[in-house]
Amino acid sequence: MLALLWAVLGAVFDAVMFLVAVSLAITVPGAIVWSISESADPRDALRVRRFLNRALDLAEFAGLVLLTWVYERTLGRPVGAYLRRSRRKTAQHLAWAKRPFGPDADRLFPVGRHVRAALRAWHQAAPLAAAAYLAKVFLLLQILLNLGRLVDAATRWASHVWAASAKALVPWWAPGGGLWGPTRQVAVGTAQPPVDVEIVATLRVSGEAIWSKATQYLPALAAPEERSNEATIAVSGLVLLLALILAFRAVRKILGRRPGPVTQGGGHKRSPGFIDRFPRGWWLRSLLSLRPGAASRVRPVAVLVDCVARVGAARRYYQTDSPPRRVLDTPRVDLSEVESVVWSAWKIRHRPMRGTQRREYRKHAAHVVGAIRQLETRQDLKGDTGQVFEDMTRLLVKIADRYAEGSTLSLLDPEDLDGIDPVVNREWVRLIVLGVVMAGAAIAAGLSDLSAAGSTQIVAVVGAVAWALLYRDRLMPGDVLDVLRGQSRK
Repeated sequence: MLALLWAVLGAVFDAVMFLVAVSLAITVPGAIVWSISESADPRDALRVRRFLNRALDLAEFAGLVLLTWVYERTLGRPVGAYLRRSRRKTAQHLAWAKRPFGPDADRLFPVGRHVRAALRAWHQAAPLAAAAYLAKVFLLLQILLNLGRLVDAATRWASHVWAASAKALVPWWAPGGGLWGPTRQVAVGTAQPPVDVEIVATLRVSGEAIWSKATQYLPALAAPEERSNEATIAVSGLVLLLALILAFRAVRKILGRRPGPVTQGGGHKRSPGFIDRFPRGWWLRSLLSLRPGAASRVRPVAVLVDCVARVGAARRYYQTDSPPRRVLDTPRVDLSEVESVVWSAWKIRHRPMRGTQRREYRKHAAHVVGAIRQLETRQDLKGDTGQVFEDMTRLLVKIADRYAEGSTLSLLDPEDLDGIDPVVNREWVRLIVLGVVMAGAAIAAGLSDLSAAGSTQIVAVVGAVAWALLYRDRLMPGDVLDVLRGQSRK
């Protein structure tokens, strides 16, 4: 099996390299001819660049046709079957959710196109997300169980690199490389160091040079009359440092722009201007999150549809068995999952936002959760149980529609929130409990006879279990900073 897999991967790699080689063989001469034509014939009187544009369009069309042909004969059938399965599962899911409402299904549970599209996307992404979830859990579990070994290996590597960087050669342009001063003295016959040692050595000598200059000239600013030359050098150095920082920022902004043609409206051809860039550390947040891929954005719609189905089942039970045979058989629907969806709706549906916008979203979520809890409490009022199920269905359907549309700041209308007290979410309680549990685990591990690696693993396992029990999937590791600042996203 593994031999067959490697053979298939090798064939795919060879095909990709062949396509890359053909693309380079066509693109490089064309780029050279294009540059020569721009210099010799700016107005394109010989129509060389026009010919190259047409040849490029023809090559793009031929490549698209080739890829379509290969796709239809390799992945076309399984992908098509998978998409048909997802559409069939979506129809079955909606039919199952609407069945308890009987003839009132279209009146109480109208399914909008946004909800249908989000539910279809959920059924498309759920199997793939489950596989990615298992792979991610396995990877994180291996890291957790081997955390002591990883820390020891990283410590040994850092110690070795730091010790070797003290005697390693540095590039010619770095301090001590010979460009601006004497060459750094090293042992005779020293070989070229590895890349990691060379990078650390360069950063080390640069830091040492900056520190030596700072300790030499910056004290002169305290007495500029007595050490005027050194004070002038210090001020000039600070000005140059500020200019260097501004230059780095300018270069970062230029390199951060997405290259390519621009449309007439000012947006990018492949990425319109209204699309936000990825936030800092998005890849680390995605790795640490146990909600992989696009399934996390459409999962709330599936959760809300399932809650609507439960409400319909409770409504049908109440209508067909009224009064109930036993007091304990009185139907009651728990909406705690809906609360979790509302608290994190704006964070999952959208990318991270500025602090002012976060306050508005949290405030609206608090009012919506208050309306949900008030509606849930009405189930226990005598004489209102039958009507509350219909009101609950309309409210959940509205929240699902607004979330699927992306209107997370108007999950409910203002008239739905009249007289509703916002709910206060105290994340500090969970955070304090988590800290106490981890501190207790660390103290217990320290008092035991376990080794340092074993103690580290015990604390990590206890912390992970406590995190899972307290937060489940409602809080990602990156949200702890928001909790500490009193800006909980929940």
